[in-house]
Amino acid sequence: MNQKPLSAAYEHMTNHQLAAAAYAHLGDELESLRIQSVVPRKTYTMLDTQFVEKLERIHYAIYAWAVDYWRLESFYAAAILKMAYAHIKDEMINPNQHLEALARGKQLITAHLEALKEVCQAHGIDYKTILKRNHITADIDITMGVDLEHKAAVIKALETLLSIE
Repeated sequence: MNQKPLSAAYEHMTNHQLAAAAYAHLGDELESLRIQSVVPRKTYTMLDTQFVEKLERIHYAIYAWAVDYWRLESFYAAAILKMAYAHIKDEMINPNQHLEALARGKQLITAHLEALKEVCQAHGIDYKTILKRNHITADIDITMGVDLEHKAAVIKALETLLSIE
């Protein structure tokens, strides 16, 4: 009597061929088991789940912060262009209105940067690396002031994003 197992027909097949055979026998449970019995077994390792989750949280929080930073920068640039356009067209009725908009924009940007710096220090994240990776060369200039309400909101948002479990 032949003592060869029924799965012997599959022993010399490649993974691609085994996958094709398994697909062909999807409805046949017994044949599927024979095919699976010859599929090579591998042991995989992975990074610690907590590490991966924390890294993803940092990445997501910084991404959200950077998107908002560049949104603020674009509003600031638009305010400059608006003021320049009004000046060129000789339609600058209230120059102080434009200067106030520029000062407000700088206060928001400064608050945004200050908030990131504070959160980075609290969490051991390298602040300068974040600026470099997001092509931000801004040095914090507090001569125009800092919008403390915006700073607090950004800190709260970053802390929330970093602490999600």
